[in-house]
Amino acid sequence: MESDNKNVILVAYDFTSIGDIAIENAVKMAKILQYKVCILHIINKTSRKNLKKANEPLESISQKLEKTAQSIKKEHGVDVDYMSRKGSIFRAIAEVSKEINANFLVFGTHGKKGIQFLLGSFAIKLIKSCPVPVFVAQQPAKESKFADVVFPLDMEAGSKQKVKWAIALHKQFQSKFHIYVDSYPDEFIQNRLRADLRQVRNIMDKNNIPYSENYSPKKGNFSEKTVEFAKEIKADMIMISTDPDKITWSLFGSPDERTIYNTEKIPVMCINAQDLRVIIGGL
Repeated sequence: MESDNKNVILVAYDFTSIGDIAIENAVKMAKILQYKVCILHIINKTSRKNLKKANEPLESISQKLEKTAQSIKKEHGVDVDYMSRKGSIFRAIAEVSKEINANFLVFGTHGKKGIQFLLGSFAIKLIKSCPVPVFVAQQPAKESKFADVVFPLDMEAGSKQKVKWAIALHKQFQSKFHIYVDSYPDEFIQNRLRADLRQVRNIMDKNNIPYSENYSPKKGNFSEKTVEFAKEIKADMIMISTDPDKITWSLFGSPDERTIYNTEKIPVMCINAQDLRVIIGGL
């Protein structure tokens, strides 16, 4: 089934507990925004193997998706579509997000552990392949209203540009942004960052967006300090900018990975530096 609503939250779903977390977050968002949810299941080698193990036919996928959609409609009153697609998870999700003109992809994860350390980061691969931003959730949204957002500001590409998405996020969720500014020992670089901060402040003031200014200590890892700050203020999410051409997997954890897979399980909105639209997914 294809969604015909221009405001759609896409959820990649694999019938696991992590997929349930993604759906829960997507439904929570949909209720606040009055958007439609589209549940997507990718049929690949893993799903076929699971069907064979459970002695279930391929047709059972549509039946399960329909049952899940009906349950959401009945319990939450949210409009829900569902669909399945054969192929690579990364390619298929990107294709579907374009086809249905999705606004978000909500994606659930247990965090980077076990086999992911050896084979690479699933989240990083998905974010790189997706043409729109990705909301990564590690736990149910519960009472979150997605209103308190940490806005890290450093000298990385796209850091200040994500303020354009902040405007949209504020309109949708009435969000308040907590700007968290990095510290650099080099005075020239620090002055450039101050100039970026002035630009961000001016844009937020112009659009009547509430915000606070906060500064990180000079010592320590900025990604880790950002997560600590988000925990301290009980933020609903951290918003980061990711560049598909530059974001990489690291055995020891890249800055983006340390934020995305943070052990405090704070949700992360990954804004594509090349495309400021949105997507949410659970796998």
